[in-house]
Amino acid sequence: MKKTIIKMIIVSIVFFIGTVSIISLDNICLETTGQGGKLVLDVDN
Repeated sequence: MKKTIIKMIIVSIVFFIGTVSIISLDNICLETTGQGGKLVLDVDN
């Protein structure tokens, strides 16, 4: 039981770090190239 909880915590931390890094990279691309910054669908048609 204890090993399962530790594995769940590790998976959550890895997922959180991955999400933050993708958002940070997207913001960096928006600042340098003007592209990016659109992680959600554009509904303004």
